[in-house]
Amino acid sequence: MEEIFKEVSDFRMSKKVKHYLNEILVIALCAVLSGAEDCGEIETYGKEKYFFLKQFLELPNGIPSHDTFNRIFRYLEPKSFGDCLCRWSEEIIKDLSGRYQINIDGKVLKATGEKGKKNKAICLVSAWVSEYHLSLGQVKVDKKSNEKTAIIPLLDDLELTNALVSIDAMGCDKKIASKIVSKQGDYLLALKKNQKSLYEEVNDWMKGCKDSFDRHEMVCYTGGRIEKRVAYVCNDLRFIDELENWKGCKRIIMIESERSFKNKSKETSKSIRFYISSLEENAEYFNTHVKNHWSIENNLHWQLDVVFSEDQQRIRKDNGAENFSTLRKMALQLIIQHKGKQSLKKARKRVAWNERFLIQILQSISCV
Repeated sequence: MEEIFKEVSDFRMSKKVKHYLNEILVIALCAVLSGAEDCGEIETYGKEKYFFLKQFLELPNGIPSHDTFNRIFRYLEPKSFGDCLCRWSEEIIKDLSGRYQINIDGKVLKATGEKGKKNKAICLVSAWVSEYHLSLGQVKVDKKSNEKTAIIPLLDDLELTNALVSIDAMGCDKKIASKIVSKQGDYLLALKKNQKSLYEEVNDWMKGCKDSFDRHEMVCYTGGRIEKRVAYVCNDLRFIDELENWKGCKRIIMIESERSFKNKSKETSKSIRFYISSLEENAEYFNTHVKNHWSIENNLHWQLDVVFSEDQQRIRKDNGAENFSTLRKMALQLIIQHKGKQSLKKARKRVAWNERFLIQILQSISCV
């Protein structure tokens, strides 16, 4: 853990420091792993677990107060702290072979908005490796801007070699596509009417000639819902004039989906979606990876809300929301890797109740 946190820059005056920064971060991570959700609960955890923590931390002045934890997370440089998570995840990926998929999507921290004021809730754009459940980083969206502007800085911080980057329609942009290709990655971008001319060309071409394209069908069963997905992939792009300025584009994809329910309580719904990609693959590949993109919603954003109650956290001042989000993602990543067949909620309670299980989790960090 010291290796992971040692490069985090400390903003405090060295003569007035009573608690080591890396120890503050270790206590906070252990507390969040064990169920703590704010600085007051982190302080309480530290005091209750003082003798346990003293086994591997110096704690020269005991456990920091909740004001100290609050001050640290408010003023800690978010990029410096976030880079810890990015380096840790990338070290894991280095030991894994083959292409991997990076899903990029934004999430609004709902409770950070103030009622009766024009201030928007904080939005973070995150990068998530779906196959291995790894968080690679995040960027805060400027309140006067939108998610698309945060994607380029996020891509700048990522290693994209051998990666397929998937983004929904808000990231379907020529500059974003060019950035991904220039960093030796490939893209899979959802195409909607925000790219009006390209969308109309692809829509007319794919619907009119779909019987001549590579085709793959899959059926998914999830929670009483049955979804039939049919993918069509076209590799002849000579007739799509609007693709001329999209760097490296090799494929256009159409996904037809039909959803029905076992108990028939809801009507069957149908939809057609379009995508563009720089990767030369078949319909089966794209059918799978379009579906995998939503891992960032189901396995990251949803779990942060349900298991860590992120949407209920009202921390909004300075860098607090961003740094706490990084801390929660570290904890989520660790629990996913060790939960086995247990639910994440049960695994988190086990961390709080069983110190040996917590030690096992912490030791796995040093193995990286």
